[in-house]
Amino acid sequence: MSALHYQPLEEQYLDDLHRLWSNPTVIRYTGMPQPCTREQTRHKLLCLQQSDVFVILQQHTFVGIIGCPVIDLQTEQFGLFYQLEPVFWGQGYATAAVRWMLDFMKEKYTHPILYADVITANTASEAILRHFHFTCQSQWEPLHGTGALAVIRHYILTE
Repeated sequence: MSALHYQPLEEQYLDDLHRLWSNPTVIRYTGMPQPCTREQTRHKLLCLQQSDVFVILQQHTFVGIIGCPVIDLQTEQFGLFYQLEPVFWGQGYATAAVRWMLDFMKEKYTHPILYADVITANTASEAILRHFHFTCQSQWEPLHGTGALAVIRHYILTE
């Protein structure tokens, strides 16, 4: 795996994000109920620019996105999320990106509290969270965009 680079989320990545967020293979492991339209992608991009959110690049190739949107800035609570292009799955990219994001948050904030929600079908992401000592706090079973029940686990990292 070549070195990864992290760039603040900008409008120039709209096409890459739209490709990612309109891909059913990717979104089945997210809380997104259905693929995003281009306008929905633009709206999400603009909202996420207000937080610590970065595109993940390998040289100049878009790998994915990672970030910690603000839940409550005063108490330093954030929600960790990431999505990668499927071609980069299973090769350690997500683990490397999460490690970088955790280091970034620990440097920027005094005592950040990070939350992450994972659909249990995404066993790789659950393993990554446990690797970094996130603990499961609860779970629920909402209807997913496909109409099927999905089990979502809520994790927290307080270290």
